[in-house]
Formats: sequence, structure tokens, C-alpha cells
Amino acid sequence: MYKETKIKDVKIKGGLLYEKRKVAAEKTVPYIKKALNNEIEGICPSGAFENFKAAAGKSEKKFYGLVSQDSDLFKWIEAASFALQFEYDEKERNMKSPAQPEHDIISRAEAGCGEIEEQIRSDLDKAVSLLDDAQQKNGYLNSYYILNGLKDRWHYLKESCQLYCAGHLMEAAAADYEVTGETELLDIARKYADCIGRAFGTEKGKIHGYDGHAEVEMGLYRLYEVTRINRYRKLADYFVEERGKSPCFFSTEKRNGDVSDNLVYELEEVDYRHSQSHMPIREQKEAVGHAVKAMYFYTAAAEKARLDEDEALFHTLKILWNSVTKEKMYLTGAIGASEYGESFSYPFDLPPDLMYGETCAAIGLFLFAYRMLLSEVDSCYGDVMERTLYNGILAGMSESGTEFFYTNALEIDPEKCEKRKDHMHLQPVRQPWFDCPCCPPNIARLLLSLNRYIYTADEECLNIHLFSESIFSAEGWVAEMKTEYPENGNIKLNVTKTTSGQGKVKIRVPQWCREASYSVRGESVSPEVEKGYAVFLTGEGDSLEIDISMPMVPQKIYADIRVKDLIGKAAVMRGPVVYCAEEVDNGELSVLFWKDRGEMIWKKGPAAGTPDSEQIIAEGWRCKSDRDELYTVQSPCFEKTQITLIPYYRWNNRGKGAMRVFLNTLFAADGMTGFMTEQQEEKDEKE
Repeated sequence: MYKETKIKDVKIKGGLLYEKRKVAAEKTVPYIKKALNNEIEGICPSGAFENFKAAAGKSEKKFYGLVSQDSDLFKWIEAASFALQFEYDEKERNMKSPAQPEHDIISRAEAGCGEIEEQIRSDLDKAVSLLDDAQQKNGYLNSYYILNGLKDRWHYLKESCQLYCAGHLMEAAAADYEVTGETELLDIARKYADCIGRAFGTEKGKIHGYDGHAEVEMGLYRLYEVTRINRYRKLADYFVEERGKSPCFFSTEKRNGDVSDNLVYELEEVDYRHSQSHMPIREQKEAVGHAVKAMYFYTAAAEKARLDEDEALFHTLKILWNSVTKEKMYLTGAIGASEYGESFSYPFDLPPDLMYGETCAAIGLFLFAYRMLLSEVDSCYGDVMERTLYNGILAGMSESGTEFFYTNALEIDPEKCEKRKDHMHLQPVRQPWFDCPCCPPNIARLLLSLNRYIYTADEECLNIHLFSESIFSAEGWVAEMKTEYPENGNIKLNVTKTTSGQGKVKIRVPQWCREASYSVRGESVSPEVEKGYAVFLTGEGDSLEIDISMPMVPQKIYADIRVKDLIGKAAVMRGPVVYCAEEVDNGELSVLFWKDRGEMIWKKGPAAGTPDSEQIIAEGWRCKSDRDELYTVQSPCFEKTQITLIPYYRWNNRGKGAMRVFLNTLFAADGMTGFMTEQQEEKDEKE
């Protein structure tokens, strides 16, 4: 069992993840603040700040927006706190002299206060002050019910998102405290947590219920981690174990009909699978319902299993993990195959064009994987974290950091999105904002907290889960990683154990890697592999210099034949990155076919809009016909073509157009394709 890695223990120094975090800190966080404060023209107005101003008595406006909207402000606070840490790290990075060891830490006073940091601090102070003014004497803090009648609080928890919002406040407060050491927001969150604790629980007179959208559990565990106050952990435990008990709480709770106009949607349910409330967590065997709700709930349950060292609960979560990742996960790490209810479908039902694939669901899967990893160092979790991060998550934000995808399909046809009702939930271009803007602040807080997820350690073992140019210093270990990953698979590690006794360094061997080679101080070695991690031994004061080479070659990826929508199709990956074909490079995509065993070449190029972008050029076929009949007895002919691919996370940075990850393949069987090429057709006509 490992503790969560602290944000300050890791500095990300360069590479793709550094660049994405820099954009998030300096572009996305300020943009979201302006959007939440209605300072950007032409986008869906938000009530996030204005509602709290009214709740604090600073405005006479009525509540506007969705009941979930408080959470968007809280997620922004969390992201802004992590952005502040990014700016601290930037100053250290920029002020180091060449002779200064990379892991030395300079004080904030030495670093000074930059313009971006000053603005973030000012924005955070104003937001915290606003929440303090709005909070009720008993600790309650929800703008909708403060403005629309406190007598109805704790009603219609199935859809009113009260505890969901509270959980995000707690996570924001923990982040703010972790970065700044200041307690004002933490005190606000604690007062609200205590208010919730007085209202909910197993005791007589309390509400024996829970929220329709799991999240308060995660927030309470975060409060416990930073305060070590046990009542927050116990309250989180209660919410985890109470969900799903019979009779279902939602079948008996009082419904507040007045809130209906402010809900995202309402689902009339019989079995309550949508909120994972159909049975207790320990009895669940299949991932069902709303994909984001499921991931947040499983993540909280995994934290309970870790803290309690509960092997039985962890075993249940492994069953649910396998249900998600082996039956219901897309190649990109996206989850949620059904637009209805933003939900999982049945096993292996993974349509690439009708899917939902919400950005928040991919983030939830990443968080679930990390919590499982804290209990069991197994590469299956790190592999999914990597797959989801570089594909399903990064795709959710534009290169500029100010446009976003809510849904993330593997196949987009703009005309279908516009004209077919069953495709209208998909957007062919990233949007500047949404009427339910949960995804933009969520991706910002995830990217800016990536420090947390690269390493885990205790005094005996250092585990390396993700690869990025970075420095780690904690738990008796100092590690420096140099790499251009995921552009290539070459990694240099310098690890020193600063405490007594022998220790282990464990490095994940990615699932995509066919053959990794290692050397220690220049000498080739063949380390043992434990649960997908290469293991190296070291002792106190030793400087362990490890070079890793993981050749990255483009590979075609085929789905299990039980995924009926993908039979006869293939996608391309290079390392952890999924590639896609865009209309801007290839023209009509539906007529493209992979050449079976065709050559694929990776190179730098301008395909994604910048001179140093990467692309893959693959051999393929283009189906063509000059016949004008709707149906004909003659088979189509094919001509050779080149298919240009770019990383999936970069798609739609060059304007509106079609995109596909999976293309059809012309398989060779007994030397025949089953289709005629253009040359074969001409030969047959002559004969």
C-alpha cells in the first residue's frame, strides 16, 4: 500500500506533458475563470460566480444555470491552486544555475512573485472570500438552495448534485492547502463537511442516503488525508457502503419538483443502475450506468480499500476494473458507449461513431486506475493511465487551451452530426464552452496535478508509472528522469537512495512495448519483471544510472471479434499514442482501406498544423467507382494510396472535417484480397 504522492515532490521539467500543463496554467485556467464570470462574449453564460454573489447578499439576481454549477467553480479553484504550484516550479526551473543540482529547492521568497502567479493568487483570494461570505452559519454551502429555499436542502439527492458539489469543494480546499498552506478555504470545506456529517449517517434521525452522483466520498477522503481527522474518513466510508442498500434510497426520498428546470436531465429508473445504486458495492460485478458517476464511485471505493487494507473490497474492485477495461473501454481509453444516460452499454458494444466518451469519464478512469495502483503495483493500471492520458484526455482540449470536447468519438462525420438525430450529441469541432461545463475545469485540474501520478514510493521501493522529463524527491529517494517520451522510448534515469538498507526501483514495462532493453552504468542487463515492472536493486548512497530503450514502431491494432462494430477494421498506434486519419489530409475517409501488412513510416511533419508535429504515412487503398447506379452487381475497384495519420489528441486543430481512428482493411487470404485493384480490373477486361 502506498500513499498518494504529493504535488510538491515532483517537478515536470519538459516534454509533451510539460507543454500541456503550461498551456493549462497560463491559458486554460484564466479562460475558465472569465467564462465562469461571464467575461467572454458569445458563449453560454454561466451562473457560477454570480450565484454565489447572490447567495452572499452581494447581488439581487436569481439563481441561473444548473444545480451542478457550483462544482465548476470549485474545480476551477482546484485547477488554479495547481496552476499556482506550476508557477512556483517554473520560477525554480528558470532560476537554476548550470552548477545547481536539479533537485535542489529554492524558496518562494527567492523566486519572487511573477505576474501570472500574482493574478492567480488574486483570483483565488476573491473566490475564497466570496464562498466565506455565502456560507451559512451551520456550514451549509450550496448556491441553489441558499437562493431557492433552505427548507428543501437534502431533497431530491438523486439529481440535485448537492453532495457532488460539496465533494468538489473539499477537493479544491485540499489542493489549495497543499499548495499554499493557507487554511481559509480548508476551514470552509470542513464546516460544510461537518454540516453534512450532522445530517447523514446510520444514526437515528439522520438521513440514510447519498448523492445521485458520487463525488463527496472522494472529497471527504481528501479532507482526511490533509487533516488526519478521522470523522471525515468515517463519513466517506458510510457513503461508500450505504449506496445500493435495499430499499434503494432514491425510491423513497422526497422529490423537489421545483428544481427540474435546473437539472442536466432526469431519468426515470426502475433498478437505479444509472447511479450504481442498484446493489451494494461489494455485490457489484459489472460496470453499469453513468460512466463518470461509476468512475468516481469506484475511485472512492478503491481509496477505502487502500486505507482499510480491505482485500475483499479490493477483489470486488478488480472485477469491476476488468469489466471496464476488458469489455467496455475504447482504444483511446474513452468509456461510455451510450449517449442515453451518458452510460456504459453491454460488454463489447463499442460503436466508434455513436459513442459518448465524455472527457470527464476518461479522467475518472485515470483516477480509478491510480487509486488501484496505490494498493497493487501492477502494470495493468499504469497502462490504462497512460492510454487514457495520451488519447482520451488530451483530446479533450485544443492546442490553444481554450476550446474543448465534451464527447470524444473515434469516428466523426460532420454532416451526420448536423443532420442525424442519433449523432447530434457529437461535435465535429471543439467548443469554447458548454451549458454543462464540467469538462473544461476537470481537464485543467487533471493536467495540472500530473506531478502526483508519475511516481509512488516508500522507504523500500520507488515505482515509476509514467514517463516524463521530471525530478522526484521524497520518501528517501531522489530520482531524475530525462526523456522525450512519447516522441520516442529512450529514457535516462538517475536514482539515489538516501536512507539505509537495500531498496527496489520498479519501472513499468508498457503494454505496447514489444521488447525493452536496459543498461546500468553502461552495461546491458536483463532485470526481473514483477507484474509488468522491471526491478532494479540499489543501496544507500548508490547512484543507479539506468538507460532504457523501448523502440516505437507504428503497429496496427485489431479489436476482439466480439466488438462487432470493429470486425475487419484496424487502427494504428505508435507507443502509447493512438493515431487517426483526418479529412484535411486524406479526402473522403469512408473509401480508405489499410493495405494488409502495408508499410507505415513515422516522421516529423506539418500535418497537425505546426512544423515539428508528427505523422505516420501508411500504405493503403482507395475505393473508387465511376458508376452512377445506387446498386450494382459489379464489385468496386481500388487504387493504391497513402494514408496520412496524426495523433488522435491533435485532431480538429485545423478546422472542421471528418475523422476516423479505425479504417477497413483489405486482408490477403491465400494470396487474394477478395477485391479487384484497378490494375486487375483492366487486365480482366482485356482478357
